[in-house]
Amino acid sequence: MKPITRKCKICQDKFTPKRSTLEPTCDKYDCKVSYAMKIVEKNKIVKKKEERKKSIEEKKKIRDAITNWKNELQDEINLIVRLIDHDLPCLAKGIYSNQTHAGHIYSRGSNPTIRYNLHNIHRQSAQSNHFQNEDGLLREGLVKEYSQNYMDFISELRRTPKLQYTNQDYHELTLKARKIVSKLKSADKTYNLKQRIELRNQINLELAIYEEEYCVFEY
Repeated sequence: MKPITRKCKICQDKFTPKRSTLEPTCDKYDCKVSYAMKIVEKNKIVKKKEERKKSIEEKKKIRDAITNWKNELQDEINLIVRLIDHDLPCLAKGIYSNQTHAGHIYSRGSNPTIRYNLHNIHRQSAQSNHFQNEDGLLREGLVKEYSQNYMDFISELRRTPKLQYTNQDYHELTLKARKIVSKLKSADKTYNLKQRIELRNQINLELAIYEEEYCVFEY
């Protein structure tokens, strides 16, 4: 039977393995040392990659822990509102604006519990929202466009029980909201009045931040 030969991984000379057919090098001392050093160096690189990956994961955990996911969720909710109310004039001023914000019918400061309820948030120009404090006009515009019944429903939302979520809960809700944003962006539609209410009902229920009675307006 012809002896098995291999090519040395260092010097490239052919040799006959003595202990195992998987021997990587010939019996020359320099080859054995060089190969061993390569293995050590390879292990160091693997270890560094593992440590780097672990460090990145730990930093992400720390970042997630300190991120105020309440505010991140609000940003996504506001974007959902702007996508639902896409291509419509400011509800307070009745004019089109280069920059549309999501205006709260009842402010976050005085009514933090309903800050994420889509029925409490509608399109408003940046100027009207930030600089002119036109919450009164926003409510008047809402009644004119939707109805007094809808305004009464939103007023009743102020009795919504206080939210009892952890930062991790808000993180998970933010991820859900981002998926909804993605769907609305893909649809890229302008919705009529009934559709805007139905979308607010549907998305409120999908997010499940609130109990159903605070999510749905029967139009």
